[in-house]
Amino acid sequence: MYFYARGDRMPVSDKNSSASNAAGKVAKIVFLSLFALVLVVVSVSFAVHHMRIGFEKEHQKTLIQRIQTDAGNAALAVSGEEIKNDSSKAAQKYSSVLHFMLMDINEEDYTTQVFGLYEYTNGSLNMLTGNDSDLLIAKTIPVSEWLTSEGTPYEMRDTNIYHYLVPIKDHDGKVSALLELSAQYKPMDEMGNQLESKILKTVIVAVIVALAGFSLQFIVPPILRLVSKKNTEATL
Repeated sequence: MYFYARGDRMPVSDKNSSASNAAGKVAKIVFLSLFALVLVVVSVSFAVHHMRIGFEKEHQKTLIQRIQTDAGNAALAVSGEEIKNDSSKAAQKYSSVLHFMLMDINEEDYTTQVFGLYEYTNGSLNMLTGNDSDLLIAKTIPVSEWLTSEGTPYEMRDTNIYHYLVPIKDHDGKVSALLELSAQYKPMDEMGNQLESKILKTVIVAVIVALAGFSLQFIVPPILRLVSKKNTEATL
């Protein structure tokens, strides 16, 4: 058995071996920490995105049901006979009524809702009252798209936009007016992107801090031991 005499120093090979073991532990911890960080970020990102998509689909479904109900009720309140007989008087009458019934004043649902009431004569539409908005499409699509023998409502879905058109008939059963209600839920989509980004950044920061704190208990002790050994050898 070999004993170090007082004043002897540890062989260079033992020093190199200790330093190599410490460096290997540090490299292993760094690698595992990075792997855990990537795994957590990917998992959280997938979960948040999945929940967001589910929420948006449910919101769109609720919005469409509300649009159809509101437009149907408003169309029942509009007289196609009045519009056919005196469209100017009808425009004044229904202007305030429809604004009250169809304008969305709830800013918390993150949608933009607009409407238009049109007089239908000689194969063309003339707006009587409504919003001046690019979201309205009634005058940009062929009449044959929404004018059918059944007189049923016409709906069209675009990217983040929903259009609902309800034909209104006179006493003779002929279409004399058209009510359009359209909604855009792009603001909610933008809010979802921002919220998803904030949650992901928060998770990344939290994971980095946690891994850093966890790694210190493996990194600091070897460093302190090396410093202590150097100080001890220096005093011998």
